Amino acid sequence: MFDIIKCKADASAYGFSKFYLPDEAKIVQAENLAEAANYKNKKTLLMLADHAMDDGAMKTIAEKKNVCFLIDLGRLIRIRGVQRAIAISKLRNFLTLCVKHGAFYSFASFAENEEQIRSPQEMEHIAILLGINKGQAKFALKMIGNYV
Repeated sequence: MFDIIKCKADASAYGFSKFYLPDEAKIVQAENLAEAANYKNKKTLLMLADHAMDDGAMKTIAEKKNVCFLIDLGRLIRIRGVQRAIAISKLRNFLTLCVKHGAFYSFASFAENEEQIRSPQEMEHIAILLGINKGQAKFALKMIGNYV
């Protein structure tokens, strides 16, 4: 299991195989799925600013099996109220599309200090709340290692 964090820490002390820094992970940013379709032929970790539904773009991206969508769980934990509810709803719909089309996805906490680091089990449980099963959550936490 892997995580991307913004501080130095011992991965084994938290139950992970390895921690990566954002610079090591070479994360590509995109505004939405339509823009993300430009990266369909590149093996890359892609982080979306907006997880709005776009069935056609997701199908195109998923066919190539190159892109792995990176979902920032730390952002979900940090935001509150209506913003969190909207973000969770969009992520649930987005993950449903990922599962439907077989697109790869992964989760990262982007912890800024050691107190914010979540265990793999906690990250799995947060992912399960987003509508995927335990096996899919475990698989997603291992995907970062294939893209770094």
